[in-house]
Amino acid sequence: MRSLLLFLSKVTLQTDASPWFIPLCLIAGFSYGFILYSKKSPWSRSINYALLILRAAAVALICFFLLGPLLNQVTYLEEKPIVVVAIDDSASIKDAYDSTDFTSIRNQIESLFNILNQSDYDVRLRGLNGYLGGIEELSFSAESTNLHGVLQGIRQDFEQQNLTATVLVSDGIHNYGSSPQFLTLNYPVFSLALGDTIPEQDLSIKRLNYNKIAYQGNRFPLEVDLYNNGYVGEEVFVDVLRNEQVVESKSVTIKGDQEINTVSFLLDAETLGIESYRVSVRPKANESSVSNNSRTAFIEVVDSEQRILIAAAAPHPDIKALRAVIESKEGVEVDVFIEGIAQETPEGPYDLIVLHQLPQITDMPNWLSAWISQTNTFYITGVEDLNTVNALNPVLAYNNFGQSDAVSPNFNPNFELFNINQELLYRAGNYPPVRAPYGNFEIKANASVYLYQKVGSAQTSRPLLTVLNGDDTKSAVFSGAGFWKWRLQENGQFEESKLFDELFGKLIQFLATKDDKRNFRINTTQESYFNTEVIEFNTEVYNQLYEKVYDYSIDLQLTNAAGETEEYNFVNSPTENFKIRGLEPGVYRYTANTSLAGKRETAEGTFSVQALQLEDIDLTANHQLLRNIAKNSGGRFYLLANYEDALRQIDELDARPISRANEKLNPIINNPWWLYLLLALFSLEWFTRKYHGSY
Repeated sequence: MRSLLLFLSKVTLQTDASPWFIPLCLIAGFSYGFILYSKKSPWSRSINYALLILRAAAVALICFFLLGPLLNQVTYLEEKPIVVVAIDDSASIKDAYDSTDFTSIRNQIESLFNILNQSDYDVRLRGLNGYLGGIEELSFSAESTNLHGVLQGIRQDFEQQNLTATVLVSDGIHNYGSSPQFLTLNYPVFSLALGDTIPEQDLSIKRLNYNKIAYQGNRFPLEVDLYNNGYVGEEVFVDVLRNEQVVESKSVTIKGDQEINTVSFLLDAETLGIESYRVSVRPKANESSVSNNSRTAFIEVVDSEQRILIAAAAPHPDIKALRAVIESKEGVEVDVFIEGIAQETPEGPYDLIVLHQLPQITDMPNWLSAWISQTNTFYITGVEDLNTVNALNPVLAYNNFGQSDAVSPNFNPNFELFNINQELLYRAGNYPPVRAPYGNFEIKANASVYLYQKVGSAQTSRPLLTVLNGDDTKSAVFSGAGFWKWRLQENGQFEESKLFDELFGKLIQFLATKDDKRNFRINTTQESYFNTEVIEFNTEVYNQLYEKVYDYSIDLQLTNAAGETEEYNFVNSPTENFKIRGLEPGVYRYTANTSLAGKRETAEGTFSVQALQLEDIDLTANHQLLRNIAKNSGGRFYLLANYEDALRQIDELDARPISRANEKLNPIINNPWWLYLLLALFSLEWFTRKYHGSY
């Protein structure tokens, strides 16, 4: 074995000042000692000379330290050739073999590793999720395989080092991340292949297609992509289970070998919260694996849809434009009421009422007047009589002079209630003008101007669209009417109306959404996690002034589908969320409590954890991928049983150790031995003077 530490090359002395100052230090020390010991002394001349030398050396050493001397030490290290053994320790390896064959595979990998360790190489062992200390740490339980990430990580980890080769032991089943076969590497990869490339008879669920959110009382679709190998023409049964009870079953006659067959279900969304639906394919005879016959879908069932009412004095193109924006949003229901045309009174309650040129001189229906006093509202005033509108809306009042202006929109850059895509704003420059009332205005309360009026090219301070985020309700006022022209113009010019839809879509969403005014809230950063991910809880605590406060003790109870409860305690922080790792797949319900101003506050919610299950989808080895990786990197492809041939190829690379220089520059004053020397010189001088009768 070659020694890593070869020899100390050289040690040089450097100073911040010129080297010519070193003789001056000696002269200063000798001069000080000569002056001190030139007078008559009670001891012999030899003792006097010795004391002079001691004092001169000490003073010279102090002067030398004042020069800031540095010791430059250069050592040479020998770096062995590095060989990385990268093991695909995913679940597909273990699932492809019976227990006896899998034990044999482990023994071959261990023998390969031991032979490399006994050679003159620096051997590193890496699994899919990082470097390992030994073969015994290989678990073969990883739920996804990212060979691109492994090979790229090795390249980055050993950049500028003596990396000779990588031995990749894998079945070639790559199911996560970018394709590794075209990755540019600066080292050869010797692929050792595992698994069987001949597909066995198997049925597997490739994927489940579904919307993650469904509305209570509605039905939602669930599609199952079923992959077949070897069961063409046979009938296969697919079951959907909730709480381990079958809610629906369907059969499909398999068409085409190694093809996808889709089975569609339409299910009822009943219980609020996250519901799990397990989809299971009934096993067939001679299936190679049944672990891939089942998958779970997690559906979040939310409360009823948002309901919006558009009430108008008369039919108008604005209503159609606004309705088109609202109906493009999932989970929103819109009703239109025009007095004299509508036959029935709408059934409330509503989350938002849009009043188009209402109220005017004529009275509104009593039921509508009662609703707008306690509901979020959006007033589109028109340019006629505005006295009643001024009295009812909480946003602004116009003193109309009986005139109107043709105005264009001008976005307020300081508007903060919600954001608009800045890259789309240029489209507003082509919007045609609309009619807006002309006169004095007064903004009530703390309303914010969303759009200002622009007359021709002149920008004004008159509001066109104003929004109020009230304590109890929200409201907005569009001063004028005719914005349907904007959507028509944008569609004609760009073949779509992204700016208009975003402008009014976000406005409607803001007005129709109820603010959460609770003093204590807790929620997970996602509704669904994979079991390999960390679950994060975002906690918000507010005082009576509705200011965020921190360092409160939070009690968290986590309950799984079986009713088992785990308890946690943490303190909320402004910089870090509370995190939980290692949860098993399933639906979890959480309840959190904290004490705030002497009152116990509670918040709760649900989230789901699902298995990644990428390794169960396909157990057919892909040796061609391993061949491509080896070929593109300058390596070779072998079966694992022939690993000794790969080791001979690595030896033929004739990798040599490389020597590296390691330079250290340290101030001498940092070494305590120099201080000990200085102390010894002064101590010896003092002891000698005292011993011979002087101080």
